[in-house]
Amino acid sequence: MSSPSSTSLSTKRKKATTTQSSKSICGICFDSVRVSKIFTNTSCNHPFCTNCISKYVKLQRKDKAVKLYCPDPQCSLKLKPQHLQSILPKELIVEWESAIYESSISLKQKIYCPYKNCSLMMVNDGVEVVTSCECPSCHRLFCAQCKVPWHADMSCRRFQKSTKGQHEKQLDEKFMELAKRKKWQKCPKCSMHVQRNGGCEHIACRCGCNFCYKCGKDWIHGHICKYSR
Repeated sequence: MSSPSSTSLSTKRKKATTTQSSKSICGICFDSVRVSKIFTNTSCNHPFCTNCISKYVKLQRKDKAVKLYCPDPQCSLKLKPQHLQSILPKELIVEWESAIYESSISLKQKIYCPYKNCSLMMVNDGVEVVTSCECPSCHRLFCAQCKVPWHADMSCRRFQKSTKGQHEKQLDEKFMELAKRKKWQKCPKCSMHVQRNGGCEHIACRCGCNFCYKCGKDWIHGHICKYSR
């Protein structure tokens, strides 16, 4: 027959054992956490507290990661949005699922609304050639071939040709501004700009012309540059 004191001690031990067994160690912060606050992927069962796993997913999505894996360094199993529906905010789950769907579509099939305050992604199934298209979100017309707002007054070929010319002109203007700012000299024979990175003023161009880098004149034996006087 046991005494009241021994019965009380046994009960305390049982309670302590039960309390200890209802906790688990988080694989990220290594704190002892109640099982009710622990998340485990059903495929690998590595335990993480809900706070840590939530922060982990948020940081991964902030870095635009689509494929998320179990945080355990020895594990390569994927985490999926449905695994964390009860933990993460609904907005994050929806955004993550959208990113997964978008990553499964080939680049050639993706079409984005060209208007900056919209940028909705659409999918071109390739059944027919699409030109004029209405965005289902902002309801504005755009050209799916040129990926710009709708150019009703000209064909795609004409539009692309005109924009190509404008782009090349802008590049030429930027280059000339750079050449002027850096004081690059131009070969008097082939008109190519040359940048000197050292040495004397005598430049031998790849076209065979010899000229002075300071004044741009042909280099003749005994040449004395007027800018060196």
